[in-house]
Amino acid sequence: MSKGSIIGIALVFSVALNLLVVGAIIGRTVFGANPRSPSHPPLGWVLRNLDEETRRKIRPGLEDQARIVAPLRDEMRAAQLEFYQLVNEKEIDEAALGQSLRRLRKASGEFQSTLHEHMVLILKDLEPEQRRKVSRFLMRHAERRQHRRGPRD
Repeated sequence: MSKGSIIGIALVFSVALNLLVVGAIIGRTVFGANPRSPSHPPLGWVLRNLDEETRRKIRPGLEDQARIVAPLRDEMRAAQLEFYQLVNEKEIDEAALGQSLRRLRKASGEFQSTLHEHMVLILKDLEPEQRRKVSRFLMRHAERRQHRRGPRD
């Protein structure tokens, strides 16, 4: 195998690993411990620290959003599985790996884009103090993730 092929495979594997890590972080952040639970829609974390009246107002939109996002999440997981299967083949098919990563990027992008659009729809209806609470939650969560990862070299 040539040096260029090895570098290409290493690059593909590095990109895939980065996508996996980013997907895991986003999944954990968005879905929490049990993403399939009806009481935890993908953007259910927005409900934390909000009063009960606001929760009742927002919950139907979150449930609608969960139904829309489910097939996008399933496609992203299928693309990840396809990539893992290709990586574990005895012989590496660079073209198939490239196509698989394109599929994974597309699925991940559509999933994230849809979640972000829904987040804007939810946040725009919150009062400024409620948005500050959501923002504080996100900042604390980001700090905890950074603390778990430790300092970067």
